[in-house]
Amino acid sequence: MKNLSYIIIALGMATCLIGAYIMAFGVPIVSPDHTGIATVVGITGIGIISTANTTLLAVKKREENRQ
Repeated sequence: MKNLSYIIIALGMATCLIGAYIMAFGVPIVSPDHTGIATVVGITGIGIISTANTTLLAVKKREENRQ
């Protein structure tokens, strides 16, 4: 379960980087109004990262309680 949390963190970081890329170079990819889409993608990535951190903390607490 601990490795899954790190995979989720990597997925969230990749999502944030995609949002940043769309924000910087999104005109030919999406449209001239690309900032809204890039903002939503970036915020989604931040949400994924925070979910993974919460999961990782829960796993650590469970391991401490077992010992």
